Amino acid sequence: MTDSPTARLIAEAIDASGKTQREIANEIGFERPNVVSMLKSGEMRMPVERIPAFSRATGIDPHLLTRAAMMEFCRRLGALWDVRHDQGLSRAQIYMKGLQPVVERFKRLCRSERRAYLEMLEQLMDIRDAALEAMSREAFGG
Repeated sequence: MTDSPTARLIAEAIDASGKTQREIANEIGFERPNVVSMLKSGEMRMPVERIPAFSRATGIDPHLLTRAAMMEFCRRLGALWDVRHDQGLSRAQIYMKGLQPVVERFKRLCRSERRAYLEMLEQLMDIRDAALEAMSREAFGG
C-alpha cells in the first residue's frame, strides 16, 4: 500500500465505485486504464484538471480529493483550501466492514447497476423507506 493519502483516497474511491479501471479511465478521458492503476498506487499524481471528471466517475467528493492532493503538494496551500471550502459543510465517509459474502454481494449489485456505493446505499434506503411506509399504511389504514 502507498504512503500517499491522495493515492489511498483514489484507491478507495475506485474500489467503492463498483466500476472497472477501464470504465473509469474512459470516463475521465484517459486512453489507457493503466493510468488509473498508476493513480491508485501513487505512482502518478492526479492531474488537477482531471479531479472533477474522476469525482463524477467514482462518486468521491471533489473538494475532499482536491484538499488531499493540495495538502500533499503543499501544506500551506491545503490549509487555505480548508478555510475557503469547508465552512459549514458536513462530511461523511463510508467504510464497509462485514461478512465477505455480504460485502461482495453489495459490490456486485453496485457493478451491475453501475452505481457508486453511496448512490446504491441511498437507493436501497429509499426502497426500504417506501416499503415501511406501505406496511404502516396497510397496518394502520392510512
